[in-house]
Amino acid sequence: MKKILLLISCLLALGIIVHGDTRLGQFFINHQATSVTSQTKLPQYRRILAISPALQEIVLALAEPEQIVAVSPSSKNSPIPEVAQAAQKINGQISERPGTEEIVALHPDIVLLPIVFSRDQAGILADMNVNVLPLGIPNGYQELKARLLLIAEKLGLPEKGRALTDQMDKKLARIKEKNKAIQTPKLVIAYSVNGAFGRKNGSFDNICREAGAVNGGGVVNLKQGEHLSKEQVVELDPDVILCARSIQDSKIHQDILHDPAFQTIKAVKNHQVLLVEDRYISSVTQSFVDAVEAVSQLVYPELWDFD
Repeated sequence: MKKILLLISCLLALGIIVHGDTRLGQFFINHQATSVTSQTKLPQYRRILAISPALQEIVLALAEPEQIVAVSPSSKNSPIPEVAQAAQKINGQISERPGTEEIVALHPDIVLLPIVFSRDQAGILADMNVNVLPLGIPNGYQELKARLLLIAEKLGLPEKGRALTDQMDKKLARIKEKNKAIQTPKLVIAYSVNGAFGRKNGSFDNICREAGAVNGGGVVNLKQGEHLSKEQVVELDPDVILCARSIQDSKIHQDILHDPAFQTIKAVKNHQVLLVEDRYISSVTQSFVDAVEAVSQLVYPELWDFD
């Protein structure tokens, strides 16, 4: 008889929890329902495809390797160690500028596409019922953060996005604290393999602004694709010239150092023609704050304790 009563008690208890007739049972049921609802609202992508090294850098920081269907060779050979290490875990590979057929052949469940060179392609993919997230180039740090958070949200990884932007904010806040000691902002000109660049509101312009410096290209309202002439560089008389390391010992680099027309420039006279890693003169990813820090350390070494 006792065994029968015990069995009935257990069945009743089980029925109460399953049907939610007690506070304890209702708690478990509500908690489970809430969790399931939250998960169904967030997409669960397993074949993410980002087109461009910059977008791949962002996705590699947010998603797990098994969620990413392919990356380009430039990501696997990235000068950023954490990007290269993460990219090496991805088996699939895609071209740097893939055609529509190559993209579709990978069967991605979402494609992140920079519309700066792929606007028509984004439309074609959308017409083929491919899930496309077209993305523009951010102008400034706030837009850069907003784009990163948008990507994280669309990938169903909003918490990772917020964690990443929080880290960026903290690092930038430390740099801005150091900027308070700057009395007169220095004018900076950057050189890459194509010459002196830095369009107004472009990546380098934004890096300089956050580092407390003035971009020479921005001063003359340089447009996308334009470069400063020798005469403009001389007239601007920069305090610092930053040369991408990829042009070290090139004709451009040697001309800056030895061209008679440049010998009156403050940067040349004061030995402030400095080499910088290429990734620090242009960035529209979470590495932007690292670029700001690197430029700040080169332009204002007195603000930093290198001991």
